[in-house]
Amino acid sequence: MSIIVDNSHPYRHFKAKEMSIRRDDIFKIIFGSDNNIVFLKSLLEAILNTKITGIEVKNEVSLDRESPDNKLIKVDILAEIDKKELVDIEIQNKNMYNIIKRGESHASKIFFNSLKKGKSYNIAKKTIIIWITDFDQFEDGPYHEVSKLIRNSNGEILSEDMIYHFIQLPKFYKQVNKIVTPEEQWLAYLSCQLNKNEMEELFKMNEKIRDVDAIAKKILEDEELMNAIDRLEMEMVDEKLKLEFAYENGEKSGIEKGQKENSKKIAKNLLNKGIDINTIIEVTKLSKEEIENL
Repeated sequence: MSIIVDNSHPYRHFKAKEMSIRRDDIFKIIFGSDNNIVFLKSLLEAILNTKITGIEVKNEVSLDRESPDNKLIKVDILAEIDKKELVDIEIQNKNMYNIIKRGESHASKIFFNSLKKGKSYNIAKKTIIIWITDFDQFEDGPYHEVSKLIRNSNGEILSEDMIYHFIQLPKFYKQVNKIVTPEEQWLAYLSCQLNKNEMEELFKMNEKIRDVDAIAKKILEDEELMNAIDRLEMEMVDEKLKLEFAYENGEKSGIEKGQKENSKKIAKNLLNKGIDINTIIEVTKLSKEEIENL
């Protein structure tokens, strides 16, 4: 089975506050949830072209290091697959022209943090960084680029401990007009370029994508939840600026406490409105115990 896609119209880029799976917060809530781990597994198997036996979601992880510009490094979704590989998967809608440096920062810190104190570097977990972008990072080449450490002279692979995947959605849309493989199915969905008939055919090909779309629509149609997400996002931006200032002035603990209290207030409001606790966990990043004790 395949889908012939009409890609004659221009690629539609993500717009601020677009109500779709391309929103990074919605992407994170769905694929970063323990309840939805089957969908993350399917997506990663498609992108990495491998069979995954076991997978554990780490959720949003602060790498507990400061970057050169005093900003805390965080990843969107961090997962461990088969007890031996760590995968950071991020959807990036705006080109900040720093994706290479950011990827290096994420990979090096995830790799280093996987080491146990006093242990050999040989036991560090393989680290994979996956960028799904709403822009073309490279002018030439395929839509899915893979980068690793190699020698210039003969192309010998020196290390596969840190691997980078660049999945460029506009280039995918230009290069692929026949959807066949699982990766093509997922990217066709995440690109949000298909018309109604094409989407219906896609759901027949891949039931997990159909289920993800149903979850996404339920979240996006919940006005109270979306307002809470937007409000929390604005508060997080504000707190981030305060936190950066606090780091510069040695006042970290008080700011972090205030940020936690804001998250608890939002979690309590969502609980009162009957929002599922697992969704609240993904929105606020509070633990189940913290939410149950509100």
